[in-house]
Amino acid sequence: MLANNRWVRATGTLRDKPISIQYREDWQSARDSGQLPVCVQIAWNAESIDDNTGFPGLQEQSRILVFNEHLQTHLETGDNAVVTMMLTNNGTNQWVIYCKDLEQLQQGLDQIPTDGGLYPIEIVADEDPQWSTFTQVFDVIRDSN
Repeated sequence: MLANNRWVRATGTLRDKPISIQYREDWQSARDSGQLPVCVQIAWNAESIDDNTGFPGLQEQSRILVFNEHLQTHLETGDNAVVTMMLTNNGTNQWVIYCKDLEQLQQGLDQIPTDGGLYPIEIVADEDPQWSTFTQVFDVIRDSN
């Protein structure tokens, strides 16, 4: 495995809404391996938002947590991908994933069970061998401490 499964959580506000950011503690080892040049971002736009917190409603949060577990289980096999970060803000959950092979990652996504219905996600992928997408968010977190 290219990264351990210890996560760091940072919280704050973004545009007057609470934000939660979780990232892999040892993300640098995965980046420095040079094996994961493709950045995949998955966004889940919540159908129900708690007005007080800006986060998805409790029932939807439980589906998001299950989906998160599936991402790690189905994408991180064979050192093809690492789920590096999860952000939650204003009703949107976003995962930042780095991978070697996009086709293999798609096969992993296709294996995620959908017996509870399809997941309301959008997926984009870009070449990002320097991990700019991840480090832009990480640098903001680091600089705010």
